Amino acid sequence: MDAKKKIEAEKLSNILNPKKSNKEFKVTIRFQKHLSRKYEKALELAKNNPYFMEEGEGDLRKTYVSFYPPDVDDLYELFELVKDQESTRIYLNNKLIPYIQDLWLFLMWFYRVK
Repeated sequence: MDAKKKIEAEKLSNILNPKKSNKEFKVTIRFQKHLSRKYEKALELAKNNPYFMEEGEGDLRKTYVSFYPPDVDDLYELFELVKDQESTRIYLNNKLIPYIQDLWLFLMWFYRVK
C-alpha cells in the first residue's frame, strides 16, 4: 500500500473511531529530495523509523515519517534537518493544521524535557 492510500485509510479510521484517534497524538513529517548534505542524513533517519513510508519515484519521491510523543528526540533531529526546505510539510494526526510548526511542534518539544 502506498503512502497516500495508507494515510487515507488512517483518516477514515480516525473518523470512524474518534475516541481512539483523539487519544493518539502523531506528528508526520513529509519531505522531498533536495540538494543538501542534510538530505542523506534525513533519509537515513527516516528509514530507521518504524513508521517510514515513501511515495513516487526519482526526484519527485516524497518521504513520510511519523512520530509519537515517546519518539520526540528522533522527531526533533529529523525536523532540524528538513525544516528549511520549502517542500517539507508537517501533519498532526494526518491533517495539515494551521500554525503546526510554530505551536504544535513547540508543544512537542516539552516531551524532550527530562
